[in-house]
Amino acid sequence: MRELPTSQTVGRLRLVRLLGSCIRVPAEYLPELRQDVRYGLRMLAGSPGFTAVAVISLSLGIAVITCAYSEINGLILRNVPGLPNPDELVALAAPTSYPQYKRYCERNDLFSSTMAYVAPVPFGISLDARTERVWGHLVTPSYFGTLGVIPAAGRFFDRQQERQSTDVVVSYRFWQEHLGGDPAVIGKTLLVNGQARTIVGVGPKDFLGASPSLFVADVWLPATAGAPGVPELADNALERRDLTMFQVTGRLKPGVPLEHAEETLDAVARQMERDYGDAGRERGGRRVTLVPGGKVLPIRKQDRPFFTEVLLLLGSLVLLIACANVANMMFARATDRRREIAVRLTLGAGRARLIRQLLTESILLAAGAGVLGFILTVWLMHAASRGRMPYPMPITFDLNPDWHALLFALAVTGFTGLAAGLVPALQATRKELAPALKEGTNIQLGKVRGLSLRNGLMLCQMAGSLTLLLLTGFLGLGIQTTMGVQQGFDARNLYLISLDPVRDGYSGAQAALFLEKALERVKRLPAVTAATLTDTVPVSVDGNAGAIFSDARAGGENPKHWARKHVVGKDYFETAGIPILLGRGFGREDEANEGIAVIVSEELVRAYWSGGEVVGRRIEIGQDEAKGGLGVVPGTFDFRPGVLRKPRQVFEVVGVAKDVSEDFVASKKHPAIYFPLHSIDYAQPSLRGLTLMVRSKPGADVIGAIEREVSATDQNVTLFNARSMTEQIAQFMYSLRSAAWTWNLIGAFGLILASVGLAGVTAYSVRQRGHEIGIRMALGAQNRDVLGLVMKEGTVLVLVGTIIGMAITWAGIRLMSGLFFSVASVRAFDPVLLVGAPLLLASVALVACYLPARRSMQIDPAVALRGE
Repeated sequence: MRELPTSQTVGRLRLVRLLGSCIRVPAEYLPELRQDVRYGLRMLAGSPGFTAVAVISLSLGIAVITCAYSEINGLILRNVPGLPNPDELVALAAPTSYPQYKRYCERNDLFSSTMAYVAPVPFGISLDARTERVWGHLVTPSYFGTLGVIPAAGRFFDRQQERQSTDVVVSYRFWQEHLGGDPAVIGKTLLVNGQARTIVGVGPKDFLGASPSLFVADVWLPATAGAPGVPELADNALERRDLTMFQVTGRLKPGVPLEHAEETLDAVARQMERDYGDAGRERGGRRVTLVPGGKVLPIRKQDRPFFTEVLLLLGSLVLLIACANVANMMFARATDRRREIAVRLTLGAGRARLIRQLLTESILLAAGAGVLGFILTVWLMHAASRGRMPYPMPITFDLNPDWHALLFALAVTGFTGLAAGLVPALQATRKELAPALKEGTNIQLGKVRGLSLRNGLMLCQMAGSLTLLLLTGFLGLGIQTTMGVQQGFDARNLYLISLDPVRDGYSGAQAALFLEKALERVKRLPAVTAATLTDTVPVSVDGNAGAIFSDARAGGENPKHWARKHVVGKDYFETAGIPILLGRGFGREDEANEGIAVIVSEELVRAYWSGGEVVGRRIEIGQDEAKGGLGVVPGTFDFRPGVLRKPRQVFEVVGVAKDVSEDFVASKKHPAIYFPLHSIDYAQPSLRGLTLMVRSKPGADVIGAIEREVSATDQNVTLFNARSMTEQIAQFMYSLRSAAWTWNLIGAFGLILASVGLAGVTAYSVRQRGHEIGIRMALGAQNRDVLGLVMKEGTVLVLVGTIIGMAITWAGIRLMSGLFFSVASVRAFDPVLLVGAPLLLASVALVACYLPARRSMQIDPAVALRGE
């Protein structure tokens, strides 16, 4: 015997048939589309306040989530421009040495081609009697062939001429901007770091290297062609296994999975450790990790959720709050239109036809919001793309929305129109005709209102808004804490200007003599009170991997510790205004190449040396534990090409310096070791060159005076990156300040949306309960009784939504505290956020309830009772 369908099943079937009739064959609907659009536009124009608030709410929601997707697309998903079949390329996540690269090249069973390059590398290019600092790569001859690019003019490097080549390849951009697009450029001479080189090729248009965001390249030199004028290749760099500065990329053969290649190369790396008897060869962990080599930002697939989920989650939360807000507003608006809808239903209009009409209005709202939202996205992402990161090389990201972002915005717009309009349309067209046709009332008198659909939406909106407000508050407050005032030095009247004589064609000895002479001339300027040459400046990305040291005491295995490594001139502490708490600063005798004096920070003493004398203490640092190199992985930059001069060296602590708070992370005071700037460092400058740090008298034009003095010493030396310490701090904090503004604006937006939504729900409730309020007032209810009746429902929604939002936030904060360093700077139960944010949201929401509740006291009992 067949079972009869249940009432729930029947209801589902009816809903399916109803939705099916709403989305009939397009050919059947098209004749009515024009009428629906015209009627919808006329209705929206007749309610300008509703239309404006709805469009603004949805456009901001669409803009936020499209910005989130555009950022993910620009950073994670976008391929390097100009590369054919970029999915075939894989890259080592960490740099390696040239001998290791040669061993990897032997695995012909894995790769059809491999290449390696050193990046980033600054070059001094002589153009029209001036020298410009241009960034590029030192590459193996297989660089361009592995990437699969074709020159716009000339040729690339010849694999048969790996040694003693003076060839250079320039980018299409460099050719156009600096060489005037000269069609006869091939074969001409270009001075690079003072050395004459022959231009043999021009790269393809829009191609700026294998990693254009992290390591932009306008010039390519062969890495295997000797080292004239290239400090990165000095001291037999290609033969040294300790100098890990080569980025390695390979093109996988068809059918070779990335996991198999990773395991094979890891085995090769382990075998090399055994062959050479490397220390730590028995340690666990992987030696080789592969990442997609054809992406703008190379990140492992399993790590992508870490970079994508938070942005999309917050963006989706904002969009859903906006949709819930507009849906509640449409509920309230549908209340005013129940009489119209009831009349149309009574005259024979189909329910599906009316639903389609109402959906057309919501989609028109979403379409207008989508256009405004995408325009806002383009503007915001263009502004974000122009921001400069606080690194010496030009790290840039193209976040401008492309066709992927446009398609995403179109999909989001369609979803928004349906999400905001479908449920209100279904509810507005229910066949309850008699109450709607009565004069003076729109909705049948309900008895006890439980968790209705509109109240459920409002609860979701309140909980989501509080969650958004708290999570963005934790991010914003954490970043603000990170951006706290830098302490430990005096930034007033402090100026910085960079020099790099080696890139201007000087030898190491010539650079040392020039810099010493220039420094003495600057010190004699009347406006200068102190000056020094330094590799390290406060409040900057210092770009070194740090140093691992141990006490140089006899007997036993002494524990090893980590400290940040700074290389500074002899007057650095006096010029920067960093007090020496114990001992002394550096003197001229410490700058000799055999000098062993170091100065440690107060935090190092506190963290590692609880007792005993500090000044005179000896520490040991090994070459394998304090490498230099230009090896760079995302987030970790090592800008110094040199290493310690001895395999293992003992240093003596001659002073203790006050801590300097200058880092991105929440705990900004780190153990630090200061090394004196030796003359050998002049021959191997870091990427930012050497910095002339000057303290001047107030109001003096010290930058102009320095430029004149250095030019008088040698006009061929290029000065660059001149700035005050105040500008240095502002640039360093730019990304953090932008992030803080972003999180704060998103949180404020959620707060506004929740308030507007709650006001709409309260207005809806006042209209719905107009009959009930009229009866109560006719029976003698006072204004305060009516006000309390209306406010009660809003208060309950606020309290329940707050409880739900707090529970969700608690879980979210625990997750985010482990993912974001800035959140770790805020206590998990910070009263400013966990008490202040709910109170702020509740206060604003209750004010939003109060305004329409006051209007309930103006209801005329006679008009309300006439509906009976």
